[in-house]
Amino acid sequence: MGVLTGSELDRLFSQVFGYVRDEHGHRFAFLVDVPASPKDDTEDWQARRKMAVAWAAALMKASPHICVVYAYEAVARGNADLIHPAWLVPLGTEIPSTAEALSQLPGLPQSFETLYPHAEYWVALTQLSATAPLKIAASQHGFRAATMPGFTQSMLPALGVDIEAIDARVTSLARSLTEATGATLWFSVGTRTCELYLDLRFRMGFASSGRLVQAGQAGNLPSGEAYIVPYEGEKLGIASETRGTLPIQRGADVVFCDVLENRITRVDGENSWADAMRDFLAVDAARANIAELGLGVLGEWGIPAVGHVLLDEKLAVHVALGRSEHLGGVTSPADFTSPQHVCHIDYVYHPRLMPDVRVARGVLHYADRDAVFMVDGIYC
Repeated sequence: MGVLTGSELDRLFSQVFGYVRDEHGHRFAFLVDVPASPKDDTEDWQARRKMAVAWAAALMKASPHICVVYAYEAVARGNADLIHPAWLVPLGTEIPSTAEALSQLPGLPQSFETLYPHAEYWVALTQLSATAPLKIAASQHGFRAATMPGFTQSMLPALGVDIEAIDARVTSLARSLTEATGATLWFSVGTRTCELYLDLRFRMGFASSGRLVQAGQAGNLPSGEAYIVPYEGEKLGIASETRGTLPIQRGADVVFCDVLENRITRVDGENSWADAMRDFLAVDAARANIAELGLGVLGEWGIPAVGHVLLDEKLAVHVALGRSEHLGGVTSPADFTSPQHVCHIDYVYHPRLMPDVRVARGVLHYADRDAVFMVDGIYC
């Protein structure tokens, strides 16, 4: 799959958003972020901004739908609230390369709250993830949003998978997560075995298949995962039972995070990654929250890892830290000491990404039984 044509985009988005293909006049808004400084820019980021303009123009020409592009200054971290105004980018106009230059665009900046009702479908081709704020806004304003943080040409094959088959797979997994009271992951790290128990009481599992056919839905594209937020202990007198050890590899370094009551309480390791993780968590206690257990399935369809979390988390088991309210939990930006600290970071247990850490076994616990769902990194 190469560059997408307008007809291919119309087919893709008709499957994603559920409109009848060849219907005309649907209102699309493509959203891009712009770096604050030229030193922050990358080739992939530049290509993504150009892609948004090209997709909007191609879709409007082929369908025709009403397509606009908005640009805004990038947030500090993925899944932080979109606090900056947005600027309309006239089609045929190059998107400025820095946030300061956005003021050179014609027209006045507008708040996101003003813009949201003007489009049925939002497509966020951003560097930093806008998934969390768009999930919240979609539920409030009734639009649908496909978020594509870090999307690159290398991910195009994942847009060609059978969305209906993916939907059936992750819907079944989400049902299993909803019915379970807990999950245990055993990680193999060299000769060491780590065990992490995740408390799934009081929570619902969700399916993210790339099908966003109801008003108010927002999610990643490409997609293909079931996910659930572990219980975070918000009920009076009922502590979270999430506990154990979460190993995380970055580069050649592995850290071992002690977890108690759904929070990382200690980081064990004598390497630069351990120092960085300790510093990261010390900035804000909310970052230590276990925010998600995700079960990505696209690996079963032969989609390879590409080194970008947007796609890679859809391939395998992943655990996230930080913000959770956009996924059905309770930890929100209000729980962080500063908007600059807000984050939702996924750690993906895939051989390319963590070659020395493997999910040796995964079990879902029910009131009357246990069910093994993974052995040696492969779903049962």
